[in-house]
Amino acid sequence: MGLYICYNKESNKYIKMIKKPKINEIKEIKKLVDSSKEMDIIEESFSLDYYERILDKGILLIAEENNKIVGVCFGTYNKKEKWADLLGLIVRKEFRKKGVGSGLVKKFERTCKKYKLKTIDLYSDKLQLNLFRKLKYKQGRIYISFRKKL
Repeated sequence: MGLYICYNKESNKYIKMIKKPKINEIKEIKKLVDSSKEMDIIEESFSLDYYERILDKGILLIAEENNKIVGVCFGTYNKKEKWADLLGLIVRKEFRKKGVGSGLVKKFERTCKKYKLKTIDLYSDKLQLNLFRKLKYKQGRIYISFRKKL
């Protein structure tokens, strides 16, 4: 069962459901992540197998509306050391500033609490800084990202 994050008064129904995806939704998740300029990824780095592993051994969540994926949040965790890494948060441009990103992160946090984890680490781009500050994440050291294509 998913979590509804937005109530539309005009249509008198909830929209944008957050849930754990099914295996057959992995291709659509990969397509959304690959199309995101904010993630700055190399398509080969995040293969279909990668998302299947995250689904199986990590935390993978989607936000959907009308059976279309509008947001993705994913990460890994270590129960023994009680930490999680939030590795990716992508929301389609037309759904930003509507609670989708916050809803995905809050569901990620609830999942971490269920696993009795104590911390969540993440790296944010400039567009996401205000979201994570609003959700009471404390900014750590400033890192500059480098990448070299081989």
